[in-house]
Amino acid sequence: MLKKIVIVAAVGVFALSSTPSNAAEKVITDPGILERMKVLPLSVQDEITRTECGDCHMTFSPSKLTATAWKKIMGDLSNHFGEDATLDAATVKHIEDYLVSNALDRPDPKTGKIGIRTKMTLKSWKKKGIVDPLRITETPGWLRHHTKKLHYKNMVKAVGYAGGSNCIQCHGGAEYGLYEEFEDQYGGK
Repeated sequence: MLKKIVIVAAVGVFALSSTPSNAAEKVITDPGILERMKVLPLSVQDEITRTECGDCHMTFSPSKLTATAWKKIMGDLSNHFGEDATLDAATVKHIEDYLVSNALDRPDPKTGKIGIRTKMTLKSWKKKGIVDPLRITETPGWLRHHTKKLHYKNMVKAVGYAGGSNCIQCHGGAEYGLYEEFEDQYGGK
């Protein structure tokens, strides 16, 4: 765990040192980050999920939402956040099975239990009245790191993107689980 934290922190430091002059053109040029991305697996390992979902937006790690949320999302693809994302039944089942089996609240395959961190996360969500959110941008973790901080508001203006649902717009390594911070940029902490 500590090794993973150190790696993510190191990648974040590299990312901060390689911000392009025009934030709207977020491109990873730092060789350290590019090298990390070569050895890290994509957050979404299933090719069909990456292809079908990635045709319209960044493919989000299944661990960002609960199994119930993924079932609800996959159960209403004709109205997928205002868009028709209808797929054939076999593809829907395949993607839903992948998302549910890798969801935030999935039990550990060896023990059959949900991890303590996940339990704590879900408990904190529940205290805030959030149960099975359908949007990652509605989760407390996302909200904690976005929307209220001055640098985030300034970054939204600089990048010209306020949607919040396309992580790679600002976090170039998001598809690899690398969400670098921008504490010393865009005028805020």
